[in-house]
Order: sequence, then C-alpha cells, then structure tokens
Amino acid sequence: MLENARLLVTGGCGFIGSNFILHLLERYPGCQVVNLDKLTYASNPANLRDVEGDTRYRFVRGDICDATLVDQLMAEVDVVFNFAAETHVDRSLMEAGSFILTDVLGTHVLLEAARRHPNVRRFVQVSTDEVYGEMPPGVYARETDPLHPRSPYAASKAGGDAQCIAFFETYGLPVIITRAANNIGP
Repeated sequence: MLENARLLVTGGCGFIGSNFILHLLERYPGCQVVNLDKLTYASNPANLRDVEGDTRYRFVRGDICDATLVDQLMAEVDVVFNFAAETHVDRSLMEAGSFILTDVLGTHVLLEAARRHPNVRRFVQVSTDEVYGEMPPGVYARETDPLHPRSPYAASKAGGDAQCIAFFETYGLPVIITRAANNIGP
C-alpha cells in the first residue's frame, strides 16, 4: 500500500513523525512524502537533515488548522498520517486552548479535506493511550474500552479520535486510529 504512495505526514518534524518519515523513505523507495509541520516546541527539523535533498521528500511549514493549505496538500496525496499534536500533559494544564485548536479543530480540518478528496484512500490518526485514563498495573487497554481522559491533553486527543470515528461511520472515510504508549529514543 505504501510502495508508490503519495503521503502527507503532519507533525513530521516531531520525534515520532520524523522517525516515521525516515523509515518510510528507507523502506519504500517509490513513496513520496510531504511533511506539514508548524515547527513548535516539539519539533526538531534537524532530525530530517539527512533527507532534505531527497527528491521524494518535501517540507511545508504550516498549520493543520489552515484549511486552504491543507486542502491544497490533500489534493496531492493518497494517504494521511496525522502526527501533528500539542503534546505533554503538563503543558495542557497550563494552556488547554492550544491543545483543543490543534488536536480537535486541526484534526477536523484534515478530516474534512480528506473527505472532499477521493484520492485519499487512508487516514491514520496517531493518538495516545492517555485517552483511556489511568490503568491498573498489568492491565492493558483494548480499543473497545471506554475512554476516560484525565487531562486536557487526553481529552483533546479523544476529541480528535471521536471525529475520526464519526467520519468513518458517517462518510465511510477509511480511518485507522493508533493509540501508542509513551515513546522514547534518540
């Protein structure tokens, strides 16, 4: 599915997104990647320095809340991976509004654009296990478990996820939601 795909990766200068882009370009030589990133506190463009000259890679500085820009980019791609997010629970306690803008409104802008473009054949929402709330030791969440967000960050991600489910149910948009635990690495 990804070998000759044209991909939009949002938040591609973040830790997970940048490693994902590097993996895509190494594993799928026929793919083309557009990286849309606002370059916030969570971004590190240096992670992608090795692919800056790669003709299969293009960086676009912009916000997923910019409907005009998102619509233009969506016309060029087949698959969307939404890594863009305001992150960190502690930050959400101080300024929840920016989390709602990016994680809820921004996700909505992406979904609307994907829905309008029939060339988009998959939308992957990269979420967090924080949407399930606190789990007892040794107990792991299942995708069918109810959501119990316990912070503005978790609530904003749950809001984006709920929209993804609604767009799948209402419009048949082919959506996948991933909910990973905390990630660490170089």
